[in-house]
Order: sequence, then C-alpha cells, then structure tokens
Amino acid sequence: MSSARATVAIFLLAACFAALGAAQAAENLRPEWSVGQDQVSPELLKVTPPPPAPSELIVTDAVDFALRRNIGFRGTIQNLLVQRSALYVTLQRWNLTLNGSVDRAKSDSGTATEYSAGGSFFYTGVTGASFSVSSELQKLDSVEKAETVAASLSQPLLAGSFKASAAYEAVRQARNNYRAALLSYFISRQDLIVSVLSAYFDAVESGQLVGIQESSVRLAEQAVTDARLRLEAGLIAEIDLTRAELQLSQSQAALVSARQSEQDAVDQLLLLLGLQVGGRPKLATTVEYKPVEFSADTTVAAALQRRPEIRLAELSIEDLEAALRINRSQRLPTLDLVGAFQRTGDGTTDKTWSLGLQASVPIASRALTEAVRQANWALLVSQQEREDLKQQVTADVRSQVHAADAARANVDIAAKGLEVAQRSFQIAGRMVEEGLATNRDLLDAQNALATSGTSLVTGKINYYLATVRLKRSMGVDVGTELPAGRAETPAAGGAGAEVGGK
Repeated sequence: MSSARATVAIFLLAACFAALGAAQAAENLRPEWSVGQDQVSPELLKVTPPPPAPSELIVTDAVDFALRRNIGFRGTIQNLLVQRSALYVTLQRWNLTLNGSVDRAKSDSGTATEYSAGGSFFYTGVTGASFSVSSELQKLDSVEKAETVAASLSQPLLAGSFKASAAYEAVRQARNNYRAALLSYFISRQDLIVSVLSAYFDAVESGQLVGIQESSVRLAEQAVTDARLRLEAGLIAEIDLTRAELQLSQSQAALVSARQSEQDAVDQLLLLLGLQVGGRPKLATTVEYKPVEFSADTTVAAALQRRPEIRLAELSIEDLEAALRINRSQRLPTLDLVGAFQRTGDGTTDKTWSLGLQASVPIASRALTEAVRQANWALLVSQQEREDLKQQVTADVRSQVHAADAARANVDIAAKGLEVAQRSFQIAGRMVEEGLATNRDLLDAQNALATSGTSLVTGKINYYLATVRLKRSMGVDVGTELPAGRAETPAAGGAGAEVGGK
C-alpha cells in the first residue's frame, strides 16, 4: 500500500464515520418534550430595540411577542441552543487532520526542495475502543524519500468498557443535558405563558373596572341632580343631598384609582412582552365563562404521567446510576486488547505489527470501595426525592382543582348577586320616585350594583386563570386553546348589563 493510497483510505474511512455520526445525531435529537421546539433558533437571540406596541393586541399575539422578545426567557433559549450544540459535538466521535509542508534548502552543492504530506484519523467508540490511522509521505524534489503508514487499536474488556467507558458516558451525559434543557425550556415556556395570560387579563380586568367606575360616576352625578331637585321641592332633607355629593366624590376618586391601575397594568404587560412601555394598545380579547367539572383523581394521574419536573428527576436518577456503574467498573481489573501496525519505506519496505493484552489489578483500594458506597447513597437519596416530588405534584394538582372549583362557585354566586343588585337598583329607583324610600336607599343600591359587577368581572377572569394554572400543574401545554373572544367595555347605562352576560 503506497502512502497516497493510504491517505485516500483515510478520507474514505472518515467519510464513513461522518455518515454514521450524522445518522446517530438524527436519531438522538428527537426531542423528548417537543412543545415549542420547532420555534427555537439562534435568530431569537438577536439584539433588537423594543418595537412599539400595536394599536390592537389579542392574547395570542401577546404570547407570541413574549416567547420571542421576553428578556428573561432568552436565557432559557440560550441554554437549549448550547446543550444542542454540545450534543452535536459529542456525537462526533472521530477527528480527521491533514498536514503538509514545503521546505526549500540552498547549499554549496545546490538547491533542494523537500515536500511532505500526510493525514491522521482518530476515532473513539462508545464501547471504549480507540482507533487511529496516520500516513505521511516525504519527497526530495521529485524523488520519493520516505513513507510511513501506522495504525493502532485499543479495546477495554473489563474496567472502562462499554457502558462504563468514558466515550459512552460523554454521549449519555450530553444527551441527558439536552433532554434536561428541553424540559427546562418547556417549564419556562409554561411559566412565561401563564405570566402573560395573568398580566393580559389583569389589564383587561382593569379596563373593564374603569368602565364600571365610569358608569358609577354617571349614576352618582344623576343621583346628585335628582337630590337637588327633590330638595328644592321640599321632598328630602339637605342631608340626603350631602350624602349624594359624598357618594359622587367617592365614585370619582375610585375612577381615578381605577384608571391609574389600568395604566400600570398595561405598562407591566408591555414590559413582559418586550414591547415599548408607554403604549396604549386596545386589548381585544376577553375570557368566555365555560365552567368545567374536574376530577382530582383523574388530574393527578395525568400530572404524574406528564409533569416535566418528574422527568427531570428521572434524568437525575439516570445520571447517578451511571456514576454508580462507572465506580463499580473502576474496581474491576483492567484488561485491554491492543494492536498496532506500521509500514515504512525508504528505499526498502519494513512492516511491523503487534497484538496483545494489557492488564492491571487494583489491590485493597479503600478509595474505590468508598466511591461505590457514596454513589449508591446518592442514588438512594435521589430516588426518595423523586417519590417526594410525586407527593408534591399530587398536592399541587389537588390544590389547583380546589381553587378552580372555588373560582367557579364564586362566579355563580357573583352572577346571582348581580341579578339581585340590578333588581334592587331598579326597585330603589321606583320607590324613591314614589316617595317610599330615601335617596340614601338608592345610593346603597347603586354601590351594591357596582360591587356586584366588579365581582363578576373579577370572578370570570379568576376562574379562567385558575383553569390555566391547573393545566400547568398537570403538565398540559397552556399555549393551546387560548381565548379568542372580543373584549367589551361595560356600557354607560348599566354597570352590570354587559359584564353579567355569560
């Protein structure tokens, strides 16, 4: 075999291992938790100034903005890309190097040019095997001077072999790190979407409460006007007018506070979405009240199967099992199969090859024995932590089920209370007109109507967010089935008319 043919053989061998590495990468890169992974790319980490808020913002666009622009979420994206890149690097178990040189020497006897070219290929297998091939050709002007081809092979048979080998552990660890990054990405994505939904509907609720307070102010202004007319007609005492004016003042102060809360809520939402703070987009989505019955046993069973935190705990156990396996392997004798071949040519050809075994036996090593014990203890603790985590998940899911049930009950109570408040307000108005009640009764009914309308708006949003938190506790993607209803601001004539509709 000439050195040129050996170099070509190295190229072919490298191409085969490259194809094998690509096949392994394609197989091992199937995401264990695939939600949202197709949207992850380095483009998401580009530095761009915050864009202005759109004139209208629906909740699906808000979630999309946050997933692409939220500064806190970018750290999670970076970690996922880093672990993906590290897995690509680890899966390439081979290395190919080409080298060459040209030296021109001048002496009294003349000028000579020496050329050298060669290459080397190195591969480590997940069985612990290592294989290398190198080839070098040297020429002086056009005359071949020397050529060398060498190959070596080593395969552990006991300690450090197969699943206890450094190469196998490197691939396994890189794959686990990538899977953990996938799970962490899913958890962070879930938390971000829940935060966006909470902030969005907090702003929506604040806007609806502004509408309710504006309606209350108009009703209070009308009450003051009616009280003045009745006072002039001698139908009421001056104290009733004073009470009406005090009620108007309180309603106006509540309106100022509600508007401030709305502005703050919108600013916090835009900050969370990575948009320019200070915009005033129209929030065009509201929740629809769709009560659902939840079974604690069913939801707990689903959560134990789907929660990413449990899968992260299982990956941790897998890492500790690998550590125990490696420590046990290190207590075994080393027995390596080694082989080598070398061919040199410099006018004459010389070939040498060797094949043999190398062995060593550890004797009475306390460090190795204690390392196995420590690895086993760490594994037992991690396994117990997984069991405790399952209990925490069960408690969390049951708590979220109870919270959703309570929120649903509060909506039903608020809806009935609003109906009663509307009738009470209408009755109080008629009784005041007929002289059967005082203006104070009307003001009390008005306050009850505003409070009931506020409770219903808050109750519906709280119920929706409770169901979202329940889905998150179950490990269900909270980015699906986002609400698409159009937001409505309560009309001036009835503080509870629009907000009370189901």
